[in-house]
Amino acid sequence: MDIQKVNLTKAIEIIETREPLGKFYIIENDVYVGIDNTKGDAWTEEFKSLAACKRWLGE
Repeated sequence: MDIQKVNLTKAIEIIETREPLGKFYIIENDVYVGIDNTKGDAWTEEFKSLAACKRWLGE
């Protein structure tokens, strides 16, 4: 499953509606936020680097 970069508006939508399913990330104030919504749970985690974020998302 590909990891998609989204904007803040889309990230909030994913977290609130649990759709679409997938793996996403945003960059907000030099913080990378991963969103794992593969099963509709919208788990989120903050990271200091894109590499760490992508590792957490399972790339």
